Amino acid sequence: MKTYANFFEWPDKQGKELGVVEKLLEALDVGWHSPQVQVPDPPDCVCLNAAGERIGVEVAEVVCPEAAARTARGEGVVRLWAPGEVTEHVRTLLSKKDTRNYVGGPYSSLVACLFTDEFDLIFEEVRAELANVQFGPMRQLTGAYMLFSYDGHTGRYPVLELNVRHEA
Repeated sequence: MKTYANFFEWPDKQGKELGVVEKLLEALDVGWHSPQVQVPDPPDCVCLNAAGERIGVEVAEVVCPEAAARTARGEGVVRLWAPGEVTEHVRTLLSKKDTRNYVGGPYSSLVACLFTDEFDLIFEEVRAELANVQFGPMRQLTGAYMLFSYDGHTGRYPVLELNVRHEA
């Protein structure tokens, strides 16, 4: 198991994706329910909205691969993100997720759930950086969220809705 930025670690990939989606639904509190792993994927998971329609959820981690690899080799490192780097990292992840060949539909919507436990990615700072950023146009993704690890002060998982433009 990964030791860097590891709050959302589970013993297996599907368990991790489902666990992340469960935390997203808890944080959003918009009536989405019944999350389950989608086999075969993508999307990684499927849940239902309040009307019973299927929503595809594609999961991706916002993490520095180099810091994770160096930590796995026993180095004690922490990635310090410069202004603008989160925006570009998120843009890359969303663009990649938008090009996937989704199976098991139809879906009323396809959303990306990006999650992070990066030490230097503070919810308020990331929200400020992404406040005026628009991602897209996306061909398939209709929305995206960024989920942060548990905040003991608020007793919640902070979540940020990203501004995704879906082309009609």
